[in-house]
This record gives sequence, C-alpha cells and structure tokens, in this order.
Amino acid sequence: MKVLFVCSLGRMRSKTAAHCIGGIEAKYCGTDPDADVKLTPELIEWADKVICMEYEHLSAVEKIDGTEMVHAVWNIPDRFDYMEDELVWTLRRRAEKEGIGTTVFCQ
Repeated sequence: MKVLFVCSLGRMRSKTAAHCIGGIEAKYCGTDPDADVKLTPELIEWADKVICMEYEHLSAVEKIDGTEMVHAVWNIPDRFDYMEDELVWTLRRRAEKEGIGTTVFCQ
C-alpha cells in the first residue's frame, strides 16, 4: 500500500509517520507554501491512501483531488518535534487502528 502523509510543513508529523510506519510505501508532504515537500496532484495520484494530520490538511487535499480516494484525518496537533517519543507512540496507535502498515520500527 502506498500512503501519503500530509501535515502543514512536512517537517515533523508527516515526516515522522513516513519514516516510522513499516510495511508500506510512504511519502510525506505539507500544505503550507513553505513546506519542505509541497502537496501536489502528482503525490495524491501516487497514493493509495492519503492520511492528513488535521482537518485543515484534508481541505487542502480535497481542493486538489477530485477522485473518490480514501482519505483519513488522524487529529494529531502541531505540537510535536520530529521523531518525538509521544508522536511516535500516537502514530503507532493510529496506524494500528486504521490497519496501516505492519509495524512501527522506530522508537
């Protein structure tokens, strides 16, 4: 499964998710104009599933995406650092709940 993780800047939440959740092909991006990797139609088209960290990111995806693709919002607030323990733990719980990936391989 190819999963695109979306947050604001693509530096903390979505990047951590893409690097930590195993058993999937993952990419990450951000919706902000200053994002390290910007959300594009090509990234959305690449993905089997798009997972947004907050509802504002879902709105940005929906402005670009006119398909019936499955989208999810994990409600993870923008208060974490890259690879922060609590963020990794939260991502693990969400991934297990959604049946995404086979393991979380970072700690």
